Amino acid sequence: MNRRSATVLLSGLFGLSLAGLSAVPAFADTLDAIMQRKKLLVAIDLGNPPHGMMDSEFKPTGSDVETARLLAKDLGVELEIVQVSTPNRVQFLLANKADMVISALSITEERKKVIDFSTAYAELQCVVAAPKAMKIASYADLGDKGGIAVTRGTVNDQELTRGTANVKDVKITRFEDDPTSTVAITSGQLGIYATSLPLLNQLRKDNPKLDLDTKFVMKGFPLGIAFRKNEPKLAAKLNEWVTTNLKNGKLVEIYDRYHGVKLVPAELAAKS
Repeated sequence: MNRRSATVLLSGLFGLSLAGLSAVPAFADTLDAIMQRKKLLVAIDLGNPPHGMMDSEFKPTGSDVETARLLAKDLGVELEIVQVSTPNRVQFLLANKADMVISALSITEERKKVIDFSTAYAELQCVVAAPKAMKIASYADLGDKGGIAVTRGTVNDQELTRGTANVKDVKITRFEDDPTSTVAITSGQLGIYATSLPLLNQLRKDNPKLDLDTKFVMKGFPLGIAFRKNEPKLAAKLNEWVTTNLKNGKLVEIYDRYHGVKLVPAELAAKS
């Protein structure tokens, strides 16, 4: 083989090697990135009490905020809250603007197609609420009752849409975030609210004279810490952390303090 032929052969083999390398899917190791920068970026909706909200001194608080703080402390890193709205939580994660989402994000099969979740750290009940005098016991009773407020893209929206698919004269008004949905209820613009039980409880606490009763539970969803796919090290770390802090009672105490509900770790594990 002459020198020119050898050069052509080597060039071809080198090209094939590069092609092979470029075909291997590469992904950043988020856990290592967090530890190297010594900062954890967590997406949280601070307009979704009592999961995320601002206190009287305009500082972030809520069960998800406390959960994120505990995680950052245990990792030995600083916490930076990335403020999001309920509809764009997943988009911020996929756009690499946050390392993870801890923001009342329910674990659903639909979401698991695009993101991954830790084992459940809490639970969320989706309910329909309305004035006491209004007779509503199921989806079938929502027809011809006036407008129903719900936040777009949430599991509340999904369950309400599914449950009323065959109910006539149902009027659903979708808002872009929970504060806007809530204003529609407190202002009297709409009378029926499809929302989470914690948000409903917080709403009634803040507005004692508000005529709003829980009519029925649409569905209970486990809540998970969301992160991008193909992150095995991060997944293992988060699952270990959630299991440990449910067992030692720290996550149970946080949820009970803000929601008045005691989590049962064994039941959460079964739903994850």
